[in-house]
Amino acid sequence: MKISWIQKSTTIDYPWKLACVIFTMGCNFRCPFCHNPESVLPEQMQLIQNDLIPEQAIFNFLEWRIWKLDGVSICGWEPTLQPDVYDFAKRVKEMWFFVKMDTNGRDVELVKRMVTDGILDYVAVDLKHTRQSYQSAVGVNLNEDFFKSYEELKEFLLNEVVDYEYRSTIVKWMHTIQDIEEMAESIKWARNYYLQNYVWWNSLNPNFWWEPFNDEELETMSRIISKYVMHCGIRR
Repeated sequence: MKISWIQKSTTIDYPWKLACVIFTMGCNFRCPFCHNPESVLPEQMQLIQNDLIPEQAIFNFLEWRIWKLDGVSICGWEPTLQPDVYDFAKRVKEMWFFVKMDTNGRDVELVKRMVTDGILDYVAVDLKHTRQSYQSAVGVNLNEDFFKSYEELKEFLLNEVVDYEYRSTIVKWMHTIQDIEEMAESIKWARNYYLQNYVWWNSLNPNFWWEPFNDEELETMSRIISKYVMHCGIRR
Protein backbone atom coordinates (compact mmCIF):
# COMPACT_ATOMS: atom_id res chain seq x y z
CA MET A 1 0.00 0.00 0.00
CA LYS A 2 1.01 3.61 -0.46
CA ILE A 3 1.22 4.90 3.10
CA SER A 4 1.99 8.55 3.67
CA TRP A 5 1.84 8.85 7.44
CA ILE A 6 1.05 7.07 10.70
CA GLN A 7 -0.44 8.57 13.84
CA LYS A 8 0.97 6.36 16.55
CA SER A 9 -1.92 6.60 18.98
CA THR A 10 -5.37 8.14 19.31
CA THR A 11 -8.45 7.65 21.47
CA ILE A 12 -10.67 9.64 19.10
CA ASP A 13 -10.49 8.07 15.66
CA TYR A 14 -11.56 4.57 16.78
CA PRO A 15 -14.32 4.92 19.41
CA TRP A 16 -13.62 3.10 22.68
CA LYS A 17 -10.24 1.87 21.44
CA LEU A 18 -6.65 3.03 21.75
CA ALA A 19 -5.55 2.84 18.13
CA CYS A 20 -3.00 3.99 15.62
CA VAL A 21 -4.08 5.57 12.35
CA ILE A 22 -2.56 4.65 9.00
CA PHE A 23 -3.01 7.18 6.21
CA THR A 24 -3.06 5.94 2.62
CA MET A 25 -2.44 8.03 -0.48
CA GLY A 26 -4.92 9.11 -3.12
CA CYS A 27 -8.59 10.04 -3.29
CA ASN A 28 -11.33 10.09 -5.90
CA PHE A 29 -12.75 13.30 -4.39
CA ARG A 30 -11.44 16.86 -4.42
CA CYS A 31 -13.18 18.36 -1.40
CA PRO A 32 -12.16 22.04 -1.26
CA PHE A 33 -11.76 21.93 2.53
CA CYS A 34 -9.49 18.85 2.54
CA HIS A 35 -6.47 19.43 4.81
CA ASN A 36 -4.02 17.23 2.95
CA PRO A 37 -3.74 18.12 -0.74
CA GLU A 38 -0.28 16.53 -0.83
CA SER A 39 -1.98 13.14 -0.41
CA VAL A 40 -4.78 13.85 -2.87
CA LEU A 41 -3.51 15.88 -5.84
CA PRO A 42 -1.36 13.77 -8.21
CA GLU A 43 1.14 16.55 -8.85
CA GLN A 44 1.71 16.95 -5.11
CA MET A 45 1.71 13.23 -4.37
CA GLN A 46 4.53 12.84 -6.86
CA LEU A 47 6.70 15.13 -4.74
CA ILE A 48 6.53 12.86 -1.70
CA GLN A 49 6.79 9.45 -3.39
CA ASN A 50 10.24 8.92 -1.90
CA ASP A 51 8.95 9.62 1.60
CA LEU A 52 6.26 6.94 1.72
CA ILE A 53 6.39 4.50 4.63
CA PRO A 54 7.19 0.89 3.66
CA GLU A 55 4.58 -1.67 4.71
CA GLN A 56 7.17 -3.66 6.62
CA ALA A 57 7.96 -0.61 8.74
CA ILE A 58 4.27 -0.47 9.71
CA PHE A 59 4.22 -4.14 10.66
CA ASN A 60 7.43 -3.75 12.64
CA PHE A 61 5.79 -0.90 14.55
CA LEU A 62 2.64 -2.95 15.16
CA GLU A 63 4.68 -5.91 16.38
CA TRP A 64 6.26 -3.63 18.95
CA ARG A 65 2.86 -2.23 20.00
CA ILE A 66 0.90 -5.47 20.02
CA TRP A 67 0.17 -5.33 23.76
CA LYS A 68 -0.20 -1.55 23.90
CA LEU A 69 -2.71 -0.78 21.14
CA ASP A 70 -6.24 -2.15 20.76
CA GLY A 71 -6.81 -1.32 17.14
CA VAL A 72 -5.63 -0.02 13.80
CA SER A 73 -7.57 2.53 11.78
CA ILE A 74 -6.94 2.50 8.03
CA CYS A 75 -7.99 5.80 6.57
CA GLY A 76 -6.62 8.00 3.97
CA TRP A 77 -7.97 9.74 1.86
CA GLU A 78 -9.73 6.79 0.26
CA PRO A 79 -8.27 3.42 1.29
CA THR A 80 -10.42 1.41 -1.13
CA LEU A 81 -8.35 2.85 -3.98
CA GLN A 82 -5.42 0.79 -2.74
CA PRO A 83 -5.42 -2.52 -4.66
CA ASP A 84 -3.87 -4.39 -1.74
CA VAL A 85 -5.85 -2.92 1.15
CA TYR A 86 -7.65 -6.24 1.68
CA ASP A 87 -4.37 -8.16 2.11
CA PHE A 88 -2.87 -5.42 4.28
CA ALA A 89 -5.89 -5.29 6.60
CA LYS A 90 -6.03 -9.10 6.75
CA ARG A 91 -2.44 -9.21 7.92
CA VAL A 92 -3.19 -6.58 10.58
CA LYS A 93 -6.20 -8.61 11.74
CA GLU A 94 -4.08 -11.74 11.97
CA MET A 95 -1.96 -9.85 14.51
CA TRP A 96 -5.11 -9.73 16.69
CA PHE A 97 -5.81 -6.02 16.37
CA PHE A 98 -9.27 -4.61 15.93
CA VAL A 99 -9.41 -3.13 12.42
CA LYS A 100 -11.33 -0.04 11.37
CA MET A 101 -11.49 1.37 7.86
CA ASP A 102 -12.75 4.74 6.65
CA THR A 103 -14.38 5.12 3.25
CA ASN A 104 -16.44 7.52 1.18
CA GLY A 105 -18.61 4.64 -0.02
CA ARG A 106 -17.18 4.16 -3.50
CA ASP A 107 -16.64 0.38 -3.32
CA VAL A 108 -19.40 -1.40 -1.43
CA GLU A 109 -18.34 -4.85 -2.65
CA LEU A 110 -14.86 -4.52 -1.15
CA VAL A 111 -16.20 -3.32 2.19
CA LYS A 112 -18.79 -6.10 2.32
CA ARG A 113 -16.16 -8.71 1.51
CA MET A 114 -13.83 -7.42 4.23
CA VAL A 115 -16.65 -7.44 6.79
CA THR A 116 -17.93 -10.86 5.75
CA ASP A 117 -14.44 -12.33 5.90
CA GLY A 118 -14.03 -11.06 9.46
CA ILE A 119 -11.33 -8.52 8.66
CA LEU A 120 -13.14 -5.29 9.53
CA ASP A 121 -14.53 -4.63 13.01
CA TYR A 122 -15.61 -1.04 12.38
CA VAL A 123 -16.50 0.96 9.27
CA ALA A 124 -16.62 4.77 9.12
CA VAL A 125 -18.44 6.32 6.19
CA ASP A 126 -18.20 9.94 5.10
CA LEU A 127 -21.45 11.79 4.46
CA LYS A 128 -20.46 14.94 2.60
CA HIS A 129 -23.75 16.69 1.91
CA THR A 130 -27.32 16.27 0.75
CA ARG A 131 -27.80 14.28 -2.46
CA GLN A 132 -28.47 17.39 -4.57
CA SER A 133 -25.34 19.17 -3.30
CA TYR A 134 -22.98 16.21 -3.09
CA GLN A 135 -20.97 17.03 -6.20
CA SER A 136 -20.29 20.61 -5.12
CA ALA A 137 -19.06 19.36 -1.75
CA VAL A 138 -16.68 16.74 -3.17
CA GLY A 139 -15.45 18.80 -6.11
CA VAL A 140 -15.96 16.16 -8.82
CA ASN A 141 -18.76 14.88 -11.03
CA LEU A 142 -20.35 11.70 -9.69
CA ASN A 143 -22.22 9.11 -11.72
CA GLU A 144 -25.05 6.90 -10.59
CA ASP A 145 -22.66 4.04 -9.88
CA PHE A 146 -21.25 5.96 -6.92
CA PHE A 147 -24.68 6.67 -5.42
CA LYS A 148 -25.76 3.08 -6.00
CA SER A 149 -22.68 1.84 -4.14
CA TYR A 150 -23.25 4.37 -1.35
CA GLU A 151 -26.88 3.36 -0.86
CA GLU A 152 -26.06 -0.34 -0.94
CA LEU A 153 -23.41 0.18 1.71
CA LYS A 154 -25.91 2.06 3.86
CA GLU A 155 -28.41 -0.79 3.67
CA PHE A 156 -25.63 -3.25 4.56
CA LEU A 157 -24.51 -1.26 7.61
CA LEU A 158 -28.01 -0.55 8.88
CA ASN A 159 -28.48 -4.30 9.19
CA GLU A 160 -26.01 -4.10 12.12
CA VAL A 161 -23.55 -6.63 10.66
CA VAL A 162 -20.57 -4.63 11.98
CA ASP A 163 -19.94 -1.60 14.18
CA TYR A 164 -20.04 1.57 12.12
CA GLU A 165 -20.45 5.32 12.05
CA TYR A 166 -21.27 8.07 9.63
CA ARG A 167 -19.46 11.38 9.94
CA SER A 168 -19.60 14.76 8.23
CA THR A 169 -17.10 17.59 8.12
CA ILE A 170 -19.35 20.62 8.23
CA VAL A 171 -18.57 24.12 7.04
CA LYS A 172 -20.54 27.31 7.53
CA TRP A 173 -21.93 28.66 4.24
CA MET A 174 -21.51 25.22 2.66
CA HIS A 175 -23.87 23.45 5.08
CA THR A 176 -27.02 24.94 6.55
CA ILE A 177 -28.90 23.58 9.53
CA GLN A 178 -31.56 22.43 7.07
CA ASP A 179 -28.88 20.56 5.11
CA ILE A 180 -27.68 18.84 8.27
CA GLU A 181 -31.20 17.70 9.08
CA GLU A 182 -31.69 16.34 5.56
CA MET A 183 -28.34 14.55 5.76
CA ALA A 184 -29.29 12.96 9.09
CA GLU A 185 -32.67 11.91 7.72
CA SER A 186 -30.93 10.22 4.78
CA ILE A 187 -29.24 7.81 7.24
CA LYS A 188 -32.25 7.45 9.53
CA TRP A 189 -31.79 4.85 12.29
CA ALA A 190 -28.00 4.83 11.87
CA ARG A 191 -26.17 3.78 15.03
CA ASN A 192 -23.66 6.66 15.20
CA TYR A 193 -23.36 9.99 13.41
CA TYR A 194 -20.51 12.39 14.18
CA LEU A 195 -20.12 16.00 13.14
CA GLN A 196 -16.56 17.18 12.58
CA ASN A 197 -16.27 20.93 12.63
CA TYR A 198 -14.22 22.48 9.83
CA VAL A 199 -10.91 24.02 10.85
CA TRP A 200 -9.00 26.03 8.31
CA TRP A 201 -5.57 24.59 7.65
CA ASN A 202 -3.73 23.83 4.41
CA SER A 203 -6.95 23.55 2.39
CA LEU A 204 -6.90 21.79 -0.97
CA ASN A 205 -8.52 24.91 -2.42
CA PRO A 206 -6.24 27.74 -1.19
CA ASN A 207 -9.09 30.21 -1.70
CA PHE A 208 -11.40 28.31 0.62
CA TRP A 209 -11.82 30.65 3.57
CA TRP A 210 -15.18 29.62 4.95
CA GLU A 211 -15.89 29.34 8.64
CA PRO A 212 -16.48 26.68 11.29
CA PHE A 213 -19.70 26.66 13.29
CA ASN A 214 -19.74 27.94 16.86
CA ASP A 215 -20.55 25.73 19.84
CA GLU A 216 -24.17 26.89 20.08
CA GLU A 217 -24.80 26.07 16.42
CA LEU A 218 -23.20 22.65 16.83
CA GLU A 219 -25.38 21.85 19.83
CA THR A 220 -28.47 22.89 17.87
CA MET A 221 -27.47 20.56 15.05
CA SER A 222 -26.85 17.74 17.50
CA ARG A 223 -30.35 18.06 18.95
CA ILE A 224 -31.86 18.00 15.46
CA ILE A 225 -29.82 15.00 14.36
CA SER A 226 -30.78 13.08 17.51
CA LYS A 227 -34.31 12.78 16.12
CA TYR A 228 -33.01 10.56 13.33
CA VAL A 229 -30.03 8.54 14.61
CA MET A 230 -29.33 6.52 17.74
CA HIS A 231 -26.32 8.56 18.79
CA CYS A 232 -24.93 11.89 17.62
CA GLY A 233 -21.53 13.16 18.67
CA ILE A 234 -19.45 16.27 17.94
CA ARG A 235 -15.74 16.02 17.23
CA ARG A 236 -14.05 19.37 17.61
